Amino acid sequence: MADNKVFMDTNIFTEVVNSIGISASNCVLSKSVLDKVDTWDNTAVGKKMTKLLKDVLNSSDVYKDGSGMTLPVSFLKMRDSMINVDNAVASSLKVDVNKR
Repeated sequence: MADNKVFMDTNIFTEVVNSIGISASNCVLSKSVLDKVDTWDNTAVGKKMTKLLKDVLNSSDVYKDGSGMTLPVSFLKMRDSMINVDNAVASSLKVDVNKR
């Protein structure tokens, strides 16, 4: 490495981030199921089931937002930090190609 550079494979973070974003966007529960609960909403157990179903849908949205946005942003920041550290290390290296 006579050109005094240190190389680090940060592409893996980009691949992970893309995978997380795609997985999160595919994890969508349809709220249309709530359109069909009026039949059981007249019973005590039906009202509880509707509340549970709404809680599951809300949790799904929170998970999707967290894994689809927050987690990828964190990984990208970590990747960028590694690139900055790599650049700092690479520029601090002194290579003497004349010595053996």
